[in-house]
Amino acid sequence: MARPFFHLHPASPHHALALAARCALIAMACTAGTGQAQGLAVSAAAQSEATQSYQIAPGALDETLAAFAVRAGISITMPPALVQGKTSPGLQGRYGLREGFAGLLAGTGLEAVAGSGGVYTLRAMPVVVPGAAAGQGAMLGEVRVTAEAQRSSVTEGSGAYVAAGPSSTATRFALSQRETPQSISVITREQIDDRGFQTLDEVALDATGLSTRQIGGGERTQFFMRGFEVNNFLADGVPLAFDYDTQGLATMAMYDRVEVLRGAAGLMTGTGNPSGTINLVRKRPTATPQLTLTGSVGSWNNWRGEVDAAGPLNAAGTLRGRGVVALQDADTFKKAYRHERQLVYGTLEADIAPHTLLSVGGYYNREDSPGADWNGLPTRRDGSFYPFPRSARMTPDWAYWNKENASLFAELEHGFSNGWKGQITARVLRTKMDMLGTYLYPLENSESFGQGAGAYAYQKTQYSLDAFAQGPWQAWGRTHELVVGAGIRQSSDDDGPGGWPADYAPVIDPLQWDSSAVAKPAFNLLWSRRGHQRQAGAYGTLRLSVSDPLTVLLGARLDSYSYDMLTVSGAWSESTPYKVHDRFTPYAGLVYTLDKHHSLYASWTSVFQPQNYQGPRGALLEPVTGRNLEVGIKGEYFNQRLQASAAVFQVNQQNLPLQLPQSACDPTVPACYAQTGEVRSRGLELELAGQIAPGLQLMAGYTYNKAEHVQDSDAAKAGTPYDTLTPRHLFKLSTRYQLPGEWSRWTVGASLRTRSATRTPSYPVRQGGYTVADLMLGYQLSPQLDLRLNVYNITDKYYYQALGSTQDNNHFGAPRNVLLSARYRF
Repeated sequence: MARPFFHLHPASPHHALALAARCALIAMACTAGTGQAQGLAVSAAAQSEATQSYQIAPGALDETLAAFAVRAGISITMPPALVQGKTSPGLQGRYGLREGFAGLLAGTGLEAVAGSGGVYTLRAMPVVVPGAAAGQGAMLGEVRVTAEAQRSSVTEGSGAYVAAGPSSTATRFALSQRETPQSISVITREQIDDRGFQTLDEVALDATGLSTRQIGGGERTQFFMRGFEVNNFLADGVPLAFDYDTQGLATMAMYDRVEVLRGAAGLMTGTGNPSGTINLVRKRPTATPQLTLTGSVGSWNNWRGEVDAAGPLNAAGTLRGRGVVALQDADTFKKAYRHERQLVYGTLEADIAPHTLLSVGGYYNREDSPGADWNGLPTRRDGSFYPFPRSARMTPDWAYWNKENASLFAELEHGFSNGWKGQITARVLRTKMDMLGTYLYPLENSESFGQGAGAYAYQKTQYSLDAFAQGPWQAWGRTHELVVGAGIRQSSDDDGPGGWPADYAPVIDPLQWDSSAVAKPAFNLLWSRRGHQRQAGAYGTLRLSVSDPLTVLLGARLDSYSYDMLTVSGAWSESTPYKVHDRFTPYAGLVYTLDKHHSLYASWTSVFQPQNYQGPRGALLEPVTGRNLEVGIKGEYFNQRLQASAAVFQVNQQNLPLQLPQSACDPTVPACYAQTGEVRSRGLELELAGQIAPGLQLMAGYTYNKAEHVQDSDAAKAGTPYDTLTPRHLFKLSTRYQLPGEWSRWTVGASLRTRSATRTPSYPVRQGGYTVADLMLGYQLSPQLDLRLNVYNITDKYYYQALGSTQDNNHFGAPRNVLLSARYRF
């Protein structure tokens, strides 16, 4: 009797669910020996190596392969004896046939062989003997599926809202979420694409505990976590000082993911606030060719196009490249306010030796914003809001805010035979800003405002060099890990010319003002600023395996910092030198493994931040110092496809600046500040991210945060709120669901963010809590072409997304709007 087998042919999407069920029934019947071989035949489809999206849940091997055959449009024969009792980890993300088979068959000892007529046969993986003749049938090219590959940190093509691979954002060690004793959120490429995000401001909408504020206009964004500003970023793990005046944020097309570390990151950045840091991880070249074309059109004439190409550049595959070009031209919901954006990114990777990788590249980003606000909208003197339409602006139409960024980088990595790895990275970033804008100031005994104007040009350059080595070492009968490194960062500011008009003082009635009826004045450019900063540091961290369940991390960093700024304004000038020597930053953490799914952790970290604020007599304030204590639990489920965390934290910070009334400042000091003593921020963070059911991806985060003064020169401030613009309660939820069976071409998604009331600290401006909801609908027209429709703010909620003062810096959130996108993959 012939040996029974399955013979699966491609089915239409309308028969997918029935086909999978019938396949399972046939498998049981054949295994029991109750019948002869049975076939399942439907119309054939051409084979294709093009990648497409799969959402196949873990399960019985025959069922997962049946679902794969239907989705891929191929035929598979499966002898029941081979698949009986075997399971598959499923398949989540975008794959070609080779990678798809490798993922589904990982750990089964089986392989798929291509035969005549495009039919694939399942068989036991043969033992390869050097020099043996090739067997009949064309085998798939070699696909190596190792534990390390499965833990890859790349999120592109994963189809997931969670990064299953390791992260080195917190400690330099490549650790999983459970192994890292701090809170980390990852916004994956899949989530960025599903949500239609094009800027870092938009990515912040989904990141747990991260909030934004607009300062002095729509083109200057501040990021906050745990009640404090995030003032240091990482670019592929290398520290980068963030300057909201000049740095463009509309660069998401070049990034694979955004990793958000909450709590002090002094071990990685040296300086900064204990709020956390944001690590921007760029896309890299791929081993297989790929080309993606993306186009979108949205409300307010929002047109955007993107080309993303990657792959090997020589026959051996030892030289690989990637290039991204993105262009956008868009109006906004504000009158006479536009965005014109350009991004060009390119990178090369070369295997210059068996264990040595060289990566070089760079990007150019330009963001022109005609009509950009500098001041935002005012409120009435009592803090109540004017009944403005959301298109209102208090800035003349001739205002603008233009940014230009260019960066080059080189990275050399070498792996040693003893398990150690070394890496050195060099990076330069040049940022420019050219702006022309206006601001408001209150007039006495009047509800009207005066308006001033300014014109400024900034140019800033950052150079950074970072080198580290990490690897295992043996002691006390156990294997531990060590990382040691050093870095230097230098920046120069060449700001100016800048100035203001001599005869510009219009009176503004907020409800009776036409932004198009104001003539552009002539400007006197009398202001300039030149400055230099330099930071050099060395760091080291031990990861000690104390016992099987307990790991302890001990680290430290030593930094020196210098700063010098010369400011000239007309006939007045001032030089402000500042130095910090041998500043010590400790780090401690422990992780206790409860079981195969859960770990408890605790960490204590510290950080310092030099500051150029002046006291009442002009002396610079001492550095801000802070410490972060965090305790929590983390869980990983379904082979890391679902991750959960819960943490409580306390942040204490000293020497924070608060601006004093001008009457308290020496006449030669333009603005002065006091060191407030100590501020304490306490809170709770909860997060759930990943696949919670077949086809259902989710990211949900809740943050409770309360910051207050503990000690202050003004005793009455003790116990009063410190940061009232950070919402005490912040909840975010984003979901994406791929429909099952015959509806599998469709995906639906929804998101919402809810925040509690906020108010300005020094002005009577308050806004109650609000909720904003978005929807997404996606359709896969073909294996290569995806369509997606995003509807934002579906209830057309009227709210201010940022508060400032009674005279300016209040900014509306966007009204209901739509974005239609199409993505074609070759």
